[in-house]
Amino acid sequence: MDSDVITRAIVIWTGWGRTPWPDRNEASLVAEFGPELALGVLAEVRRLEDEFYSSEASKVAPDLTAMGEQAAAEFRETHPEIGEEAVQALAWSYTFDFK
Repeated sequence: MDSDVITRAIVIWTGWGRTPWPDRNEASLVAEFGPELALGVLAEVRRLEDEFYSSEASKVAPDLTAMGEQAAAEFRETHPEIGEEAVQALAWSYTFDFK
């Protein structure tokens, strides 16, 4: 799947830049991509979120900032094709969930 589409989908799905906390809104993906494409996009977005959340940063980082930076760095190393805005959206969600 196109990395630009996935980047945009992660940003939309998390609510990055639009909501005060992570939203993970499936309906927003359907509105953006249509019902058929949204299913495939959502599956990929969830897979990437699971990978991001597999980071041990929440257990070893001294604070939220370091936690987000460490998890993001690990993710970037594995997925350089994913845009920075999506990486930041995932880091925001990760640190919110582990605060």
